Amino acid sequence: MRPKPPKAKAVSKYFCGFILAAALAVALAAAALRAAPPAAKPSDTGDKFYIAQLRYGGGGDWYDNRASMPRLQERLAREFGVFPGAERKIVRLADDDLFSYPVIFMSGHGNVSFAPEEVARLRAYFERGGFLWASDDYGMAPSLRRELKKVLPGQDYVELPFSHPIYQAPYRFPSGLPKIHEHDGGPPRGYALFLGDRMVFFADINTDIGDGLEAPSIHNDPPEVQEQAFRMAVNIVYFALSQ
Repeated sequence: MRPKPPKAKAVSKYFCGFILAAALAVALAAAALRAAPPAAKPSDTGDKFYIAQLRYGGGGDWYDNRASMPRLQERLAREFGVFPGAERKIVRLADDDLFSYPVIFMSGHGNVSFAPEEVARLRAYFERGGFLWASDDYGMAPSLRRELKKVLPGQDYVELPFSHPIYQAPYRFPSGLPKIHEHDGGPPRGYALFLGDRMVFFADINTDIGDGLEAPSIHNDPPEVQEQAFRMAVNIVYFALSQ
């Protein structure tokens, strides 16, 4: 079943970077209804679509998955006709350009810690329409959960049912997240945080979608496993920008 085009959401009034997010959402929806999407073209201003990787404090290896986002950006270009940036973008929560990225990605194995000013910045990022995707490399999840409670007090992770739209379009995952890497044993888990009725955070736990997006030589994942990781990553970005 082909996905319905997402409803437009007026996020561009908050900051100019989200104009590009809205354009991508339209491109994703339109491409999902076409058999052969057009080739990607740059905008007149030369804007490109990036998913920036978050550099966080606390001693964790935030720098893991070095090629994952550039490779995902290339995949989005092939499938949906968006014009991607080729390089990897790194952003801190305190950086001026944080609000230029409609989606930010984080990964790692170790501790995550947000300073008080970073807590406020991440809250503002969420309030202005931003989306954070965390791919736990095994070990990051407990500290990240602790820090996010500072950002959204009184809220905790919600495990998403397999029927949730994030598992339905453009690709269908009737059993939820695909299993990419074995970590804790057992099935993968997908958790979310909401601000009002809008999802602002998604975490893939006990699978590591981010690792599955790396170059094949890094983890020696077979092509079919990498393809599952890419398809799920496309779904995450699609959902983040089409709410």
